[in-house]
Amino acid sequence: MKFQDLAPDRLLNSDSVPISRAELWVIVIVTLLAGTLRFAFPSGMAIEHFDEGVYASNLLFPDAGFQYPDRHLYAPSLVPALIEWSIIAFGDKGIAPMLPSLLFGTLTIPLIWWVGRQWFGPFAGIAAATLLSFSDFHIAFSRSALTDVPLCFWLLLAVYLFERAFRDLSRPAAIAAGVITGLAWWTKYNGWLPLAISLSGLMAWSLFARRDERQFLRRLSLWAISAATAIAIWSPYLLTLPHGYAEVARNHSQYLVGFSGWTTGLNRQLKAMMSFNSPVSWCGLAVLVVGWQLFDRESTMLRRLIANKVRSIAVSVVALALSAIALVGMLITTNQLLWVTASYDLLVMLVIAASSLSLTAVDAVGRWIQRRRPQASDVISNADLCSQLLHSYFRQSDWLAAAWIAGLTLSVPLYRSYPRLALPWLVSIILFLSSFWDARSHFEIDKLKSTFRTSRMVFLGITTSLLLCVRWSPVSDSFQFRCWETRSKFREIARDVTRDTLKAARAGNQRAIQNTQAVLYVYAEPGLFFHLPADRVAVQPAGNLNFVDIEATHKLPTFLVTGPHAQRSQTFADEFASRADHFELVASYPYDASDFVRLDEVSASQLRTRREPLAIHLYRVHPSRAAE
Repeated sequence: MKFQDLAPDRLLNSDSVPISRAELWVIVIVTLLAGTLRFAFPSGMAIEHFDEGVYASNLLFPDAGFQYPDRHLYAPSLVPALIEWSIIAFGDKGIAPMLPSLLFGTLTIPLIWWVGRQWFGPFAGIAAATLLSFSDFHIAFSRSALTDVPLCFWLLLAVYLFERAFRDLSRPAAIAAGVITGLAWWTKYNGWLPLAISLSGLMAWSLFARRDERQFLRRLSLWAISAATAIAIWSPYLLTLPHGYAEVARNHSQYLVGFSGWTTGLNRQLKAMMSFNSPVSWCGLAVLVVGWQLFDRESTMLRRLIANKVRSIAVSVVALALSAIALVGMLITTNQLLWVTASYDLLVMLVIAASSLSLTAVDAVGRWIQRRRPQASDVISNADLCSQLLHSYFRQSDWLAAAWIAGLTLSVPLYRSYPRLALPWLVSIILFLSSFWDARSHFEIDKLKSTFRTSRMVFLGITTSLLLCVRWSPVSDSFQFRCWETRSKFREIARDVTRDTLKAARAGNQRAIQNTQAVLYVYAEPGLFFHLPADRVAVQPAGNLNFVDIEATHKLPTFLVTGPHAQRSQTFADEFASRADHFELVASYPYDASDFVRLDEVSASQLRTRREPLAIHLYRVHPSRAAE
């Protein structure tokens, strides 16, 4: 066998496989299902998260350039701008603030299909799209006004374009990758991630690729073009930062936990992902497994049963498979199964890569021996052939996917355990796992692939049995539809706060000025602030209590609203204690924050055991006491 038989252009490439009508209909149906799952129950979608309130409230500050105070510390301006235009077009009473994430979340489904198809083959693309479409975790964040779902879209597209640029040595693709990376950077401050993923993936691939196909410097120059383009795209925003990027970096540094907290962070992030596990995720897993058995040419069991018209047996097998998948999903969680499988795949890839390096070293030593002992040529050629086989088994796309998942596995737990940080990680896991249905086919490589698949199934069987004995979350969590969790409590409380504020204002000695009957300050609760603006009440955000001393407090009835962030702030507690005689409690409103919000503060395992009672407090500021 010659090395040319193993060259990548001799392998089955998805570019050479036309998109069939059946495949097109499948991905259209999967995308429509994804949209339905994300847009379902629109009344339950509302601004609640702290960052959501910051991004969605910019139109309320026309005198400050339509920017929430210190908004630049939380995110760049692309997603807030998209939310603004959505509110202008559709109003702020419905799902308009969530519309950008809803659309980006839905569009990510055909995108991951395309990337999976281009990298690993048609069924791999469908598998990736199906798993992401039914992912509770991705659905939940698609129904928010956060930046993470749009980031995942740009990140996936940018990494794909980097692969195309490296594969085709294409300068236009490199420029396109830089433009998309720049848009990712405008979306979130870690939008530079495609640069890190592509560079590390390129370096890993170059380490194992054949010498005559590396052209490392040329590919590195393409990466440099992309990096320069991304920086050029992002620079206009960088120049608008009032105190430069150093202020943003200082703010972000307070969320770093470092390697000392890595294990704890990893555990919390995994538990957060596992807590989003409902029959929706099980359904996606079941559809994928049964679809694979029905349509994959290597898995013809069910097709033969149906072809032989043994319908009762076929139906029984399908029912048994679905029941088994539902049981596994309920007891283990789908995300847990995906993470364990991806970890195993990454480990196998590293073992194969290490074997390749070892064989390369053996080959180098063998060539040195051959020059002195020609009779050793047979041994040398066999070692060379094995080395070439392993080189050809992994392409640039494999290394980019591996670099993505490995890099985020290392870096995500280094930050405070906000579940939203794990979303790009989950997308990388799903894309990486789609390689299981890799369509590249060669009789020698296929043997290696079959061995890999067999070892994976054995490993999964053993791991599943062990995980059934050691659960990471209560069985009851498997029936919690957190993807459709109602998050409208702030909206309801805002109506009560406005009503009680106007009632208390009319009962006092102060009088309205024109159409304004009261001023309402909201302390550190942007999510509540978004819902409060109303006729006859001027609403302002507050980062401290200095407003009690300003002149306007003496002229208009003034009120303060506090919530969970004030309850947890020692700074607020100290400041409030020193000014306690300035405030009179008007009303308190019980607030049961959604799990989506609570997971920022507690581990998923503590959602029930440490469900602290929360409340919104409305205070009136007494001008006579403020004057003192």
